[in-house]
Parts: sequence; structure tokens; C-alpha cells
Amino acid sequence: MLLAGGYILSAQGIEDSLLADGVGASGVPMGVGIVLLLASFFLFMKSLKNKAAMDETLHSGETEVPAAAMGSKNPHAMALGLLLILAAYVFLLPLLGYVVSVGILVGAVAWFAGARAYTSLLMCSVLAGPMLWLVFDWALEIRLPVGLWPIWLGK
Repeated sequence: MLLAGGYILSAQGIEDSLLADGVGASGVPMGVGIVLLLASFFLFMKSLKNKAAMDETLHSGETEVPAAAMGSKNPHAMALGLLLILAAYVFLLPLLGYVVSVGILVGAVAWFAGARAYTSLLMCSVLAGPMLWLVFDWALEIRLPVGLWPIWLGK
């Protein structure tokens, strides 16, 4: 949370140029910092909850620890898997554009994290790209890559 706070303070120091749009040069870094701060807070709260569950299990005399409190069995494999998914996203972005690539990214990360409800997984993947496009391209007027679709469709 401290690093996220420092990131937000650094982002506030970015000066707008005369060519800056309505969001300004610090708009996206500020948004990223706020998301980092919120994610850090919720992860901290989750760790406190898991610690309380572990303490309760130890004091009750049970020998089995809840699965949620144990964490990943192989965090390095999880990190490598997520890194490979991110590398695929970076490769696909110029080819397929933002909307399709983000949909694939969201679906792949959710599946990798254990989501197996195919209907919700598919709906989340299909809706993620257009919803994020609406926020960035339409509302904030931050242009996103369209990929090779215009060439493929003959436009």
C-alpha cells in the first residue's frame, strides 16, 4: 500500500503540457495507482482473514488447515503461467487489437486462476474488451490499438 501511495504521489507530480487532453498526462498513472492501492488494501484484508482462520484452526486442535489459508502450492509456476499469458497478450495486441486481446487475456487469466463456470467465463471474456474500450476510447478519448482488422476487412 505504501508503494501504491508513492506511485500516486509521483503521478500527481506529472505536469500537463499545452497539448494535454482532458484527462491530462497524469490521468492514467493516477488510475493505475488507485487500482494498485485498492488491490493492496483488499489483499491485506484477505491475509488478515486467512490469518484469523489459521489461528482459529490451530487453537481448536484441528490438524487440517483450510485450503484458502494455505495459498498457492507452487507460486513460481503460477507467476510463470501468468507471465506467459501476458506475453501472449503483448504478441496478440497489434494483430487482433485491444478489444479482442483483452477478452482473451481476461478469459485466460480467469481460467488459469481456477474459474471453470464456462458461461460466466465466456460472458466475462466477451464483455471485458468492449466495456474497457467504452471507458478508455469512448469516454476518456484514449485511442487504443485496432489491430489488423481494417486491413483484413479491406478498409
